[in-house]
Amino acid sequence: MEAVVRKVQQRVRKVREEMERWDDLNARLLTQFSNAAIIIGRLPVLGDAKNYGVLRCVPNIREDLLGKQMESLELIFVLMRGTLEEFSGLAKGFSKALVNTKQMVRGGSALTAKQMQLQVGILPTIADCLDGLQKLSDMHQAEYAVKSSIISLLTWKSSSSDLAAMRQLIVDQPNIPKDEVQSIFDIIFADEIC
Repeated sequence: MEAVVRKVQQRVRKVREEMERWDDLNARLLTQFSNAAIIIGRLPVLGDAKNYGVLRCVPNIREDLLGKQMESLELIFVLMRGTLEEFSGLAKGFSKALVNTKQMVRGGSALTAKQMQLQVGILPTIADCLDGLQKLSDMHQAEYAVKSSIISLLTWKSSSSDLAAMRQLIVDQPNIPKDEVQSIFDIIFADEIC
């Protein structure tokens, strides 16, 4: 039983390492979103001819500046979609780790429900590990869905209040509460804490 728990812990450890990548991706997405928001915020100013003063005499200045900003914005949108693809890959990886771990536990020795709840010393139960892994997978799937929805709503016409609300949702990661994640790891890796 101890050997199975150790194998499950090892798989959860790999998921924990991938969660660091998730945090890096979130920082990248936030930077990309902030850059897009800055451009979106300046588009109305650039679009208004009265803001050009003496520069109005430069041929096509307004159209050229707007065109360059739109090109930059489109590039940022492409980069954000790429970042979302990486989020998707991680979320799918967490789900796959869960499925593979469940198959490993059930396939090897067909454990009974009582054995799944059996605790050896300070090691977690197999059920605790699988439940924790399930919660982590669900949290990341839900957070990916939120991020994907937010980015799909972002357009060059987004208002400043919409941008502020979207940014806050990206920053908050509302489906991945840090204290709950830590409590899951505290249960699964209780033997390492002591």
